[in-house]
Amino acid sequence: MFQEFLEKYALTDKKIAVGVSGGADSLGLLLMVHEELKPKGYRIVALTVDHGLRPSSADEAAYVKKIAERYGLEHHTLVWKGVKPAGGIEEAARVARYGLLEDWCEKNDVRYLMTAHHLYDQAETFLMRLYRGSGLDGLCGMKEVSKTGNIFILRPMLLTAPDVFQKFLRSKNIQWIEDESNEDENLLRVKMRKFLPLMEEKAGISPLMIAQTMERLHSSRSYFENKIQALVKNHFQKIGENVFACNYRFFCGLDCEIAYRLMCFLIRQIGGADYQPEAQKILRLIEKIKSDDFKAATLGHCQIKIFDSKLWLVREIKAGLAYAKKEWKDYLKVHPKLKNKKIPAVVKKNLLLSSTKNHI
Repeated sequence: MFQEFLEKYALTDKKIAVGVSGGADSLGLLLMVHEELKPKGYRIVALTVDHGLRPSSADEAAYVKKIAERYGLEHHTLVWKGVKPAGGIEEAARVARYGLLEDWCEKNDVRYLMTAHHLYDQAETFLMRLYRGSGLDGLCGMKEVSKTGNIFILRPMLLTAPDVFQKFLRSKNIQWIEDESNEDENLLRVKMRKFLPLMEEKAGISPLMIAQTMERLHSSRSYFENKIQALVKNHFQKIGENVFACNYRFFCGLDCEIAYRLMCFLIRQIGGADYQPEAQKILRLIEKIKSDDFKAATLGHCQIKIFDSKLWLVREIKAGLAYAKKEWKDYLKVHPKLKNKKIPAVVKKNLLLSSTKNHI
């Protein structure tokens, strides 16, 4: 099944890291992947993050290492160091975990990081985001393949029930570690996990039905993504890597949902952040842009302003940064197509700054 998954997405590298916590899901995934792909010449690496949040975390990492060594698998323990936040520890731990895993992959030339997210994880994610009032993007849940930087996150088990991992490990006579936080009903994910069986019993809504609905939502999101790509290509002028401009009237005439998605795309593209700003902040920005008295705003490391009947979006630069007219004239000699265009000062500064960085 894993070979078919890799071929489906044209993933050809033969080095795969697997995030392994010691629980049944990830430990089962590791050994399944090893069993199928190791004979085909793949290098499988087990990565365990020791968050240091529980006294037993180091012992759990050592146990995973022991199992990995039994099967001749390469294993590395990555330790989350430094002061831990007092609040929001669950989200902070998740961010730290992915940061450590992706950093290891980057440094060791491994482009594929596989995780054991399964059917119930996907259903729980849907319910959590529904509870938080998420829109289309949030309700789509996790993708089978997503990319962050140069690393592809692979989730081949999103339609697989979790008991598959447990049955596999039992067949190998291998114990797994139960995460005590799975019983902590103060955590929203745990509440949703315990609600799923009740929802299926009382309303006939199964995790599989939820996951299938999420797949249909993915199709809707793909439509919007293609629509936004076409709008950017056909209606925006791109200058360098960090500057986009379009006719101001054109933007003001866009449907609210399209304007929102377009602004999300451009701010992430220009600002370079992993995550877009909160939806309400983007919606307020669009409302301001369409108002009669709008001049300029900043959001997500991106500056937005009106100049010469155009809406300009440019990466934010330090306030007070100046440039000389001679520098701009020299820049125009290299980029003569910009010579007779009206360009705001902030864009000129950005282009000059980008040009300087590219030559360092």
